[in-house]
Amino acid sequence: MNALFSIIQTIGIFLAGLVVRFGLLVAVLLVLTAIFLVGLGIVRLAGALRRRVLGLSVADGVSWKRQGYYAPGHTWVASVRGQAAIRVGFDDVAQHVLGHVTAVTFPSPGTKVQEGEPLAEVTCANGRAVIPAPAGGTVLAFNNAVIDDPTLIHRDPYRRGWLVSLEPANTAYTRLLWGDAAKRWLREESNRWSRVLEEQLQLHAADGGELTAPGASLLNAEQWNATVRSFLKTEG
Repeated sequence: MNALFSIIQTIGIFLAGLVVRFGLLVAVLLVLTAIFLVGLGIVRLAGALRRRVLGLSVADGVSWKRQGYYAPGHTWVASVRGQAAIRVGFDDVAQHVLGHVTAVTFPSPGTKVQEGEPLAEVTCANGRAVIPAPAGGTVLAFNNAVIDDPTLIHRDPYRRGWLVSLEPANTAYTRLLWGDAAKRWLREESNRWSRVLEEQLQLHAADGGELTAPGASLLNAEQWNATVRSFLKTEG
């Protein structure tokens, strides 16, 4: 009988040890989960603060800057503070449509361009696209940082990833989309981009209409060219 009690006691101690170990494991997992969630919250808060400092907002997954005009070909135009010049860059939809940009070429300073004429040529993983000027004027400078690191177009399209500065020929660019009208249009274009991916790739490209970064790389050359023509109003 004593031997039986001893066995039962040993089993009880063993099971109690397992329960304690399991409890400790659960506690560790809960602590790690809490740390992860806090860290994720901090990252999101930092991102929100950064966007606020830069004047950026997010609408249906696409970021945009209120202090700018938006052209049908998904370039933005903004005045340069203290100068009689404007800067041109890609909006967030364009940088997704293009996919991975590997090189950019620009016209030389002093070149005069008309609205709709080539302003830049972008080389991507899928091919090349000639980008039309959203405004007419004289090229003052191009962004050397983008030439050295084309990924700036993806990482910071509204600030460090700008393309060209122009001396505008007139104020026609001020008739482009601005403010809430630009926001609504970018939201619609964001949803249209998601629908294009769903139709072309036969899958759900994004939940809630949000843009997806790798989508363009999944398109074949014909699909990509057609998409570039549709969204950027240019030849792929």
